[in-house]
Amino acid sequence: MKKIIIIVTLFFSTWIASAQNGSKVVETIKGKVINVATNEPVAYTNIGLEGTLYGTASNADGDFELKIPEELASKNIYFSAVGFKNKTFPVTDLYGKEYSVIKLESQSYDIGNIDIAAQSKVLIRILRMAAENTPYNFIGGPYNLICSYENNKTINDTTQTNQKANVTIYDKSGYTNPSKLDAFQSVKYAVEKDTEYETDYRFSTGTNNIGELLDFDWVRSGSSVLNPDLLADFRLTLEDEPVVNGDECWTIAFKQTVPTLAGSGDFYATFFEGKITIKKEDYSVKKIEGTIHSKQNSLQGRSLAVTNSSLKVKKDVSYQYTINYANLKPELIQVEKKYKMDGSQIQEQISLQVNQVQTTNVTALQSRDYFSGE
Repeated sequence: MKKIIIIVTLFFSTWIASAQNGSKVVETIKGKVINVATNEPVAYTNIGLEGTLYGTASNADGDFELKIPEELASKNIYFSAVGFKNKTFPVTDLYGKEYSVIKLESQSYDIGNIDIAAQSKVLIRILRMAAENTPYNFIGGPYNLICSYENNKTINDTTQTNQKANVTIYDKSGYTNPSKLDAFQSVKYAVEKDTEYETDYRFSTGTNNIGELLDFDWVRSGSSVLNPDLLADFRLTLEDEPVVNGDECWTIAFKQTVPTLAGSGDFYATFFEGKITIKKEDYSVKKIEGTIHSKQNSLQGRSLAVTNSSLKVKKDVSYQYTINYANLKPELIQVEKKYKMDGSQIQEQISLQVNQVQTTNVTALQSRDYFSGE
């Protein structure tokens, strides 16, 4: 019940927003929101300036702090919490006070009417804010990512191969314009593999899967649950509220009952679910995890249809993927994949580790190395 109350409170929040660069802060207001009848703190109260998306929320103890930028100094401030009457007055009433106590009056509220649909709206709002704040929470281009790639492949539980490569990624625009089109146009990469492996330039078998790994970076492409237009297709639940490296977060589980190409990125997906972890303070994505089952995949990529029945395909495909973010960028992408091909059972463990970011002396690449060169 407590979790439901918190979730619905978040639904009525405008969330924390930052003043635009260059805005002068004219006042910092601090205080506590309490129940006028009991003097108990009112947690997770939505606090904002009317007519804007600028605001914050009280913490679990009812405490809050809000910096008022000069251009919003004459606005009204409002306090809104589930089970309490809204309170609105000129924000200037709080100027010059070291600490303010805001008293809210309770009102009747039938908590039994809070259903899954209401919870889903809360989580949609969180995901929408994560998408909208991507340009502020992640690195802008141009830049290079210097990465290490590794693919460990096991065939029929016996034969093993290990392929390693150095990968240089060039992103012209970075996360300033997250979309699939911009990611395709702006992201290029060069692959330098270990010299002990012979290069296979046949398009049916020789392509590497670097592009497929990068496609899991939904933050960069604004895809799947980070595309607000697709959220109605997902079933969302709040799985946990963990603390990650000292930061309070939400972990939102998602699932598509009928997987779509737009949602899963897999043309033949039959099962798709996962979870995304988002930092509460600034709505930055910390981690994305997913599981997909697919009846088949093209060797050129899981998003492509197989139009020629004579071509080799991966069959009965299942894979789990994880992408971790840190320091304004993806840190590690990992995929574990199982499938059948040519009568063999194949298992792959693939990783792309970002070792270095270069924002000066950037190497501008013009293409993608679909084949691993020397």
